[in-house]
Amino acid sequence: MSNPDNQTMASLDEPALLAQRKGLRRLRFNAELEDDFAHYMHVRLANRAFIVALCSSTFMLLFMLLDRVYLTVELYQVTIPVRILILGIIGWAIWFSGRPERVAPSEAFAVSLLGYTLSGLMVALVIVAARQVELPVEVTHEGLYLVLLSGFFLIGLPTRHAILGSWIIVVVYLLAEYAAGSTRSIILSNGLYLSCFTVIGSFGAYLYEYMLRYGFLNEGLLQAAQRRAERESQSKTRFLATSSHDLRQPLHAMTLFIENLDGRITDMETRSTLKRLADSAHVLQDMLNALLDISRLSVGMVQPQLQSINLHPWLSRLLASMDFSARAKGVELQLLCPQRVAVQSDPVLLERLVRNFLNNALVHASASEVRIEVSRADDRLRLSIVDDGCGMTDVDQERIFEEFTQLSNPARSLDKGVGLGLSICRQLLHLLAYPSGLVSAPGHGSRFWFEVPQAEWRDQPETTVQQLQPGLKGKVAVVDNDEINREAMQGLLAQWGLEVVSYASPEEVMAELEVADVDVLLADYRLEGDTNGIELVRQLRKTKRFSGPAVLVTADTSQDVAEQASLVDVSVLYKPVLPSRLRRQLQALLRNDLKN
Repeated sequence: MSNPDNQTMASLDEPALLAQRKGLRRLRFNAELEDDFAHYMHVRLANRAFIVALCSSTFMLLFMLLDRVYLTVELYQVTIPVRILILGIIGWAIWFSGRPERVAPSEAFAVSLLGYTLSGLMVALVIVAARQVELPVEVTHEGLYLVLLSGFFLIGLPTRHAILGSWIIVVVYLLAEYAAGSTRSIILSNGLYLSCFTVIGSFGAYLYEYMLRYGFLNEGLLQAAQRRAERESQSKTRFLATSSHDLRQPLHAMTLFIENLDGRITDMETRSTLKRLADSAHVLQDMLNALLDISRLSVGMVQPQLQSINLHPWLSRLLASMDFSARAKGVELQLLCPQRVAVQSDPVLLERLVRNFLNNALVHASASEVRIEVSRADDRLRLSIVDDGCGMTDVDQERIFEEFTQLSNPARSLDKGVGLGLSICRQLLHLLAYPSGLVSAPGHGSRFWFEVPQAEWRDQPETTVQQLQPGLKGKVAVVDNDEINREAMQGLLAQWGLEVVSYASPEEVMAELEVADVDVLLADYRLEGDTNGIELVRQLRKTKRFSGPAVLVTADTSQDVAEQASLVDVSVLYKPVLPSRLRRQLQALLRNDLKN
């Protein structure tokens, strides 16, 4: 709360705080929480110091002026010093109580009550003293209303203190009127007005503190809910890290074994079964990636890495990679984009965004044509993914971005995904802060659009695509503590024509790699013991046991691992890695190694 050193509120969970609502009516919490609230109220009292001092000084100076104008010389020579004394007492009380870091709340409240009560009594003394002389203007008890009003509401005293001080002032004033010989009618009349005002003020002070305690408790509940949400977020983050690694490991081995079998089996019926197995593994991989992506986005684990992207060649390559699957579905892909435009975005997140919109059109739109249109929109470029398919109703457009929603797949057929593609798009659009929209109508297709900040076009050298050779030559070391993954990787690499040595621990690598004379090192990130894959590469290079290229093949997708690998010039492939991608990576590294 307001006191950073007081941890009582922070130590209470939501049920414990909710139990304190029972004490609201009697304005009491349990002992520990009451100390927290007293400090909370003390801080609010201190925050009012300036306005209290300003109002007190203004009214007291005004009364001094009125005394000087309307009272006799003998009387105002008494009342003005009394009012100066009152002002001094108020100033001292405000100064003493306005230091919550040095004064205990109980002391601050006691001093404020003393200053308030003495001020009221001295005002009452001035009123009674004025009764003793003939004046052109009668001095009445209305001045006490201001004093009582400040005690109930302006100063910010606890209810019990405000009520106690106010009734002391009223009772002493009425006794002073009686002692001064005022008539019974005056005493009864003044007593009735002041008592009614004090009763109303007491009720108002009670309501004020009740609402203050209610707000204090709600603030505590809000903080407790925030702490719970943070704990759940941290727990979800740990779950994601663990599940990502543990689920990717067997899927990675399955993918490699399938690829290994594909090169050995010639029987057509068996190959057909193997293809179905490979397709199932691919669907499982897509499902896992989608589930992990939506979870990582929802807990804020993804941060954009912005850079300039020349849009036309980038989109051309993206469409080319999807052209085969589009033609298999009888869909024509088109690109309508100016030649020399660029955007400022995260290329990985932007590609995922565009791919998901395209996949949605290819799988669910029943379209014959899908195109990407790029147009200018002020200082942004609008990317639209347009199809000529079945379109959607207004109701469907509201549902389409919800998780696990598939309008055209009531049987939940896995060949149409799991219904997370557009939900991931919504998360990405929110993360990147891109304006977006959807225009669709039944029978008239759909247009998904979003706007990306423009960037300056930069000329880039064209890269040529190198074809894979039938076989690979070289020696590769595999380091993985998982025996199944080692066997799968070793079998696949050997089938590609590579010589393979495998190790289960960093200790084995440090002891034997120097004499193995390998060309490329493939290492998992999480290994047995305290040494991870990146640290192993660092030690091998430091001891000059191995200075060649290294690849981290890991199921850990955290940004921290990627940054560490980049610092030691190690490439990263994420499990389950596609065999074709692994082969391209090895071919490039082996070719570069031969050149060097």
